[in-house]
Amino acid sequence: MHKVRQAPSYRRRQDIHLCALYGVKMNKNLVTEQEQDQGRSSRGAMGKGMSTLALAMLMTTSAAFLAGCDSSSAAPPPVPEKKAEKKESADNKGIVRLEKASVKLLDIQPVAPASGKQLAWAPAQVAFVEDRTAAVSVPVAARVVSVQAHVGDVVKAGDVLATLVSPEALRTRHEVAAAKGAREVASVEAQRYQTMVDKGVGIDVDLRAAQAKLRESNQELSRAAGTAALLGGGDGDRLVLRAPRAGVIAERKATVGASMEAGAALFTIGDPTSMNVVAQVFESDLQAIRVGSPVQIEAPQITGPMTGKVRYLGATLDKDSRRASVVVDLDEQNAALRAGMQVRVGVQMSSQQQMMIPVTAVLIKDESRSVVFVQRSDNEFEARTVQLGRPVHGLVPVISGLQPGEKIVVRGGLLLDGAANQLL
Repeated sequence: MHKVRQAPSYRRRQDIHLCALYGVKMNKNLVTEQEQDQGRSSRGAMGKGMSTLALAMLMTTSAAFLAGCDSSSAAPPPVPEKKAEKKESADNKGIVRLEKASVKLLDIQPVAPASGKQLAWAPAQVAFVEDRTAAVSVPVAARVVSVQAHVGDVVKAGDVLATLVSPEALRTRHEVAAAKGAREVASVEAQRYQTMVDKGVGIDVDLRAAQAKLRESNQELSRAAGTAALLGGGDGDRLVLRAPRAGVIAERKATVGASMEAGAALFTIGDPTSMNVVAQVFESDLQAIRVGSPVQIEAPQITGPMTGKVRYLGATLDKDSRRASVVVDLDEQNAALRAGMQVRVGVQMSSQQQMMIPVTAVLIKDESRSVVFVQRSDNEFEARTVQLGRPVHGLVPVISGLQPGEKIVVRGGLLLDGAANQLL
């Protein structure tokens, strides 16, 4: 005969029934023993004590057995309820809950809409517009005798700046005088031969030679006069340097008694009404900057915003700083600007619409995954994986994973996930 396996629910009911029957039987036995103890009350104190001890042991055993039956008859938690708990934990994966007091330690900000105004900030310096700047140099080697202009002086065109003496200037002027004399002699000779030919007593070859010599003397005089004109004003060995245009003396290198080489610049004159800004931009930012890009200019010495546009980009990089010069034309001139003033400029890098978030909001998980904590309720935060672009000056573009207006944890994300790393 095959044994029939009983269902667990049937066996539990059977166990409960047996426990109940056993409990009734035990109670009857206890009552019988109590009556017997009362009948034997005439016995000695020792027998009565043993009876009481036996009664206590039986009651303890009965209570323990009944407790065991109750515990064995208790049904385990239903399987469907366990599945529901697992499902709830799966749904809440990546959700972190904080106490309200801890939430106050986080810096939470909404994601700004996509914008094309991404700026590359760089140090810059105010300078004169190169086309409106003049350098005053000495044409020949000379020694400074006197200086009439100083840095900051406003000058007009033709004003005397300095006086110098030069032996070469004296030689050049003598060459002009000699060329003039030679030209006069050649002119007389050519005229004489021309008269003789007209009278029929001259030779045509001699006339042509005299005319050629006259042309040579004229050329020599033009050369000497041109060289003397480069000397500027003055006569003899004196050189008088004058301002070629109106402006302000921006730089002076002339010192009384100093010997200056030919071509050395003694003064720089700039136009104070024509200033621009020269920024030093990193090579990594140059790819996104174009001629005509809008520029914001910040100067701590000047109140109010200043704007401009990129005029041209430098063709070479500084080998040490890896920066290139970017010249910015101002939209409006400001009388408070001075050449050499330190300012800060923000050049618009791209017209591409990009949604930017601070770099401090990004955490690195598993050494490769970028995560941003998004606030879902007052104290609930979701760890969301995002795809990012290349960080630029503390901001990083978001390619996917976030929507404008969502609130994210900008600072304090390590409080939510201490195992992550901060994006640098």
